[in-house]
Amino acid sequence: MISFFENNSDLLFNIFVVFSIVALAVYIPRLLYYVEGFKKIPHLENNKKNRLALLIPARNEKGIFDLLESVKMQNYDSDFFDVFVIVQDENDENIELCKNYKNVFSIVVKNQNCKGDALDEGIKNILGAKKKYDGFLIVDGDNVLDKNFVLEMNNALLENAQIVLGRRRVKNYLYEKKYRNWVVNCSGLIYSFLDKLGNAYRSKKGMHCSICGTGIMIGGELIEQLQGFPFKSITEDLDLGIFALVNNLRTVYYEHAITYTEESTNHKIANKRRSRWLLGYAQVSSKYRKIIFEKLKINLKKIQDKNLSPLEKKKLKGNILGSIDFLYSFFPLAIFFAPAVICFLLLLFGGIFTGCNLSFDTEICRELFLKSGIIFLWIYGVLFFYTLVAVIAASVKGDLEISFFEKIIVLILNPIFISEFVGFFFSAFYNLAKGKTEKLKWQEITRMEVK
Repeated sequence: MISFFENNSDLLFNIFVVFSIVALAVYIPRLLYYVEGFKKIPHLENNKKNRLALLIPARNEKGIFDLLESVKMQNYDSDFFDVFVIVQDENDENIELCKNYKNVFSIVVKNQNCKGDALDEGIKNILGAKKKYDGFLIVDGDNVLDKNFVLEMNNALLENAQIVLGRRRVKNYLYEKKYRNWVVNCSGLIYSFLDKLGNAYRSKKGMHCSICGTGIMIGGELIEQLQGFPFKSITEDLDLGIFALVNNLRTVYYEHAITYTEESTNHKIANKRRSRWLLGYAQVSSKYRKIIFEKLKINLKKIQDKNLSPLEKKKLKGNILGSIDFLYSFFPLAIFFAPAVICFLLLLFGGIFTGCNLSFDTEICRELFLKSGIIFLWIYGVLFFYTLVAVIAASVKGDLEISFFEKIIVLILNPIFISEFVGFFFSAFYNLAKGKTEKLKWQEITRMEVK
């Protein structure tokens, strides 16, 4: 065994180096996304007051008071938007709470197994009442809204997109410092990764955006076509997003429509949430990947048609780039992390095994530990750089409202926080293979109690 590590330590390290170079080459196009995250998205002004519906899935939610107060403070004519709070129990205390606000109504949807169930039955209830809306806004019950959120979503209708993604900030930053810690700060940084370092570029290029299920708007015409909300996976937002890509629907990121979303201070709860995201990704990815690949091949042939109008060609190009973006997603990360982690563990194990048998006082032992240490530092350095870019982008946009010292802590700990996704990723696909994702239901998350 000792001879194995002695003879193959160089080989393992060289494998790591080669795959790191390949991963970097493959990831270079994604670096272009980062540049767009530092630019300001043009602000739109819509002179028309459209009728909007604000949907709030609120099964067993206790923190909805702050949200309804932020709804009351909206700088948009309340006669042009209605609010629908969707609960599960006829005795839910939020039903009485809704009666204290203008144009805020409650809808009871029993037997909810997921957020998609609540939205589907809630929307069907609204459509059944023959109510017409130009846009359906969706926010989670633990959110609060910027005072211009509804106004800006009305402005965003000028984008002529079927789905609009707003900008997400961290709700905890609105309260005392005790409601945030390193877990909150690292969790909140995920929105910078998704939007500023991703969706801002996608939106500008006419590509499909990665959708998060809160702070979004779905066009009224699309809701009429769907006659509800037929997305019932454990991450209905991913399901909606890929549906939009497959059906060539336009999605845009509009950073001026802001919601504040709550992040847990508990590491275990944050991990539970991230694990669910990856399970949803595995579920939706396996469902649509082959379909997207086939459609990509069709669109690559179709775009060569010389009779296409400039507008049709632009839309088709955006769909092609969006399909490639989805298929590409975790590919460069897998190329880098899988070999790196395997080589690191083998070299580390080799160092420990060799040291235990030779009292740690050998050149081969020191060499194995040195090489494993270099790989670890390189992995950490890559994630540190990724974190640094996100922290700068979030700070420039005013979204990371924490002290300089807290930012230093984020820079140090977030690489470790990100690396935990590797375990969630493998666990997700393992559970998918075992059929466990089909049995998962909507899980309640403990909310913070602001006093």
